[in-house]
Amino acid sequence: MEPPGAEEAAGAEPGFEGADPRPDGEASPARDRAKADEAETGPGRQVVAELQARLVQLEARERELSDQYVRLLAEFDNYRRRTRQEMEALRLTAAERLIADVLPVMDGLDSALAAAGEEAASPLGQGIKLIRQQLLDVLARHGLAPIEAVGRPFDPNAMEAVAEGEPGEGAPPGYVVEEYRRGYRLHDKVLRPSLVKVAAAR
Repeated sequence: MEPPGAEEAAGAEPGFEGADPRPDGEASPARDRAKADEAETGPGRQVVAELQARLVQLEARERELSDQYVRLLAEFDNYRRRTRQEMEALRLTAAERLIADVLPVMDGLDSALAAAGEEAASPLGQGIKLIRQQLLDVLARHGLAPIEAVGRPFDPNAMEAVAEGEPGEGAPPGYVVEEYRRGYRLHDKVLRPSLVKVAAAR
């Protein structure tokens, strides 16, 4: 009589002693190490190196495109600012030329009122005053303002002295005693200086 288990031992196929009993699809530490070694020493390492090099190239390209975007944005902002400044300069230049052409009309109205004397209070004189004021209001909306001269210190930046008054003409030395032609400013720029008479020093 054979001992128990002898049939199983006799029926076992030779050459399979100590074989891995796990199914082929199940990972084992030895198999994982083999794959890792293959990735580090075989074609896998080359693929990883190529991917890393490609990543470095893409990162460099991304930085380059980002820098280009920042530069283009700054250039566009500068262009837009320059365009606004140029348009404003053109607008002011056009307004300056137009207003400069209108100033002789203002001078004519001022001369007419000065020559009218007592007649300036007549309906005709009042009509001239009204027209003059309306014209001045329109020009003021575009930045025109008269230069106040009489009774003020002489300002060489806004006035032109064409005569000198005698001492004691009712104004301190260096003050304007009479205005021959009114001057105007356009915004902060002297469009036309005032022609004035200045009190002389005693």
